[in-house]
Amino acid sequence: MSAKHQFKENPTYAGKTPRPLTPACHDRSHMMDVLCSACGNTDHLHETVLATIPKDAVIGARCQRCGHVNMLEAAYVRAGFAEMRKRGWIA
Repeated sequence: MSAKHQFKENPTYAGKTPRPLTPACHDRSHMMDVLCSACGNTDHLHETVLATIPKDAVIGARCQRCGHVNMLEAAYVRAGFAEMRKRGWIA
């Protein structure tokens, strides 16, 4: 995994007992927050993005506030969703 990125706890869920969340955003898939490295805005990336891309791909996540493109390795993002499953947030 990249040294440029690190997983952080979402403060909204800090201290709560993990339970599977029901995705409610536009495509009804699980999502992960992405913090823009340029302005600090929080956007999200849906798990469905990973379904059709190669395992070694790099994802460009454009910030909805400032337009900066945050580059994320698909393997890193997949590991994040795996960790969410391991902890019990995704069934």
